Amino acid sequence: MRDVSAGPVHLERRSFENWSRMIRVDDVLTATPKTEDEALSIVQWAADQGYRVRPVGSFLGWSPLAFVDAANIIAIDQSQMTGLTGFTYEPVPAATFRAGTTLAEAVKALEEIDNRGESEAPGWAWPDYPGIPAVTLGGMLAIGAHGAGIRQRDDQADLFGTVSNLVLGFRAIVSDGDTYVIREFRRDEPDAAALLVHLGAAYLLSVTMRMVPNSFVGRKVEYPNWQVAYAPAAEKGSIQALVEEHGRVQALWFPFTETPVVQHFTDEPFVEGPRVTEPLTVRLSPNLPVAFTTAYTRLLSHLPWITPLVERSTLSEMRHLSPPDAEWHGTTGNMLLYVQRETLRVVSLAYAVHARRDQVQEVVHALATKFDEMLHEYAYAGHDPITSCLELRVTDVDRAEGLGIPGAVPAMLSAGMPINDSERVVWFDLVTTPGTPLAWQFYAEYESWLWTRFPGYLRPEWSKAWAVSPDGPWTDTVILERVRQAISPAVQTWDRLDSKGVYGSPLLDRLRRP
Repeated sequence: MRDVSAGPVHLERRSFENWSRMIRVDDVLTATPKTEDEALSIVQWAADQGYRVRPVGSFLGWSPLAFVDAANIIAIDQSQMTGLTGFTYEPVPAATFRAGTTLAEAVKALEEIDNRGESEAPGWAWPDYPGIPAVTLGGMLAIGAHGAGIRQRDDQADLFGTVSNLVLGFRAIVSDGDTYVIREFRRDEPDAAALLVHLGAAYLLSVTMRMVPNSFVGRKVEYPNWQVAYAPAAEKGSIQALVEEHGRVQALWFPFTETPVVQHFTDEPFVEGPRVTEPLTVRLSPNLPVAFTTAYTRLLSHLPWITPLVERSTLSEMRHLSPPDAEWHGTTGNMLLYVQRETLRVVSLAYAVHARRDQVQEVVHALATKFDEMLHEYAYAGHDPITSCLELRVTDVDRAEGLGIPGAVPAMLSAGMPINDSERVVWFDLVTTPGTPLAWQFYAEYESWLWTRFPGYLRPEWSKAWAVSPDGPWTDTVILERVRQAISPAVQTWDRLDSKGVYGSPLLDRLRRP
């Protein structure tokens, strides 16, 4: 089938593959607009011709919220819609970016802006960052991305939640009757609440985000005994104690090993000596070519019983890259963006568990203990379905009032939006390689336990795997119905702002309609 044009914009056919390499779609009609007007013409043409559009950035998600086939789809490549377009200091520090801007590009641009003596570190930053430099702002805001971090001092902005909570305003293509237009949204507008995390039901062109003065952080990696890190109470060396002490903490626990990998990043004054000056300098894993990761995944899918040996080898490699006696220093963005694109391709069951600040260790202990119990039960039966790790990070909940903007609405579908009396969010992933036997069954059993153990304090992490049955992710009808009910208030706004249904995907359609 030949290439076509959408109004004044040429369309070509491309292939797309997601992070886990479980979704690959060939021959997708793709447009690459350079301006907002070109993007608008594509959306209007698609609506008139009966197509749907899917803005795409780095395609680094796991879930099929974008597309699963090329039928009736126009992908809008955001690679030309990038860059910082403005910065203001009043009423609060704020930067405006085009939605195709990557985190690495944003970090570099922000460090070059005068912070007027607010900090010794150069420029501006977010309080914390997701770890992947290549992810785009548009992609992060679609699913409510997050890093790891809590507010520790009164002089820090109360903004250690998801990236979506940092949004002050944005420009999006929405419908006005049968015509699509570019509309500006402010954070205090009711409609904005449904678009701050939209799951692909909207097309954001640019976004204005709250900034804080950049800071210096020091990084260390510890290898504590798992019974200390995941202890029942918040004793010294526990995850909760480390979070309270350092602010930003990530823990990785590989099956059948005794020592988790715990890296923490602590705010500090300027430190003389070598400093990290660009993303990806700090790392926990080596660069892994695609050919290696493909072979590795196939090996584990056919020989899962070698998992304990592989995990011990992985832990040894991490100790080599990040020895416990080493220290790293640098600015937040350069330090916190450490996940290289060429790394092991995996799939993750991922949820956000809400808790009061004094309940964090209780949640951590429950998650880790259940994980360990199930691993040994499956191993006793001769199965090893989890070939990577349990990952844990902790953040504050989203607090719209921390923006300093009167009337700021919450991000309605953010997994970080407070639930009842929650103050913290424990984000966790169960990570395995695609194709591992009984992985879906393990996920389904663990997920069922989650909903029983933490009723009313649980939300799925949209970009990863959830609603898992033995048939795979996004197939458990009971959990899908829970999610459908949870997003129903946002659906009303989506329908009104997209009258021709130009934004959507099969998974999103299932969530929007019974």
